[in-house]
Amino acid sequence: MTAHAEMAIRAGGTVELAQQLKTNYREADLSEKELAMLEFAELLTVQPANVVKEDIDRLRATGWRDEDIVDIVHQTALFNYMTRVADGLGIEMDERLLEAEARDKPVVDTSTWGKKNKLPSGPPGRVVGG
Repeated sequence: MTAHAEMAIRAGGTVELAQQLKTNYREADLSEKELAMLEFAELLTVQPANVVKEDIDRLRATGWRDEDIVDIVHQTALFNYMTRVADGLGIEMDERLLEAEARDKPVVDTSTWGKKNKLPSGPPGRVVGG
């Protein structure tokens, strides 16, 4: 999460936005389009088998083009892959990310990560367009 939030800063966001994203992105100052993208990325990360056509339709309805949706899927999959490889090999965070963690510690409670904003569970094995 820290790496993703720091990327937001490098893309022109503020430290406050990065902290909002790490705390609860649903309460961050985001457009409907950005929120739809993050909710889709979360679903694809946490419950990939539950992605359905309606999820893609929501992205389209908020302004994402099909090419953008392909990029969102690829970027989400790539970040998930890279995180799992790093975790599996015991790779430690870069010094800059450790500094960002220390900076955000007073305002970001990471003990709740994975416990709040639970996604609704659905039947396993649902397929987009299926």
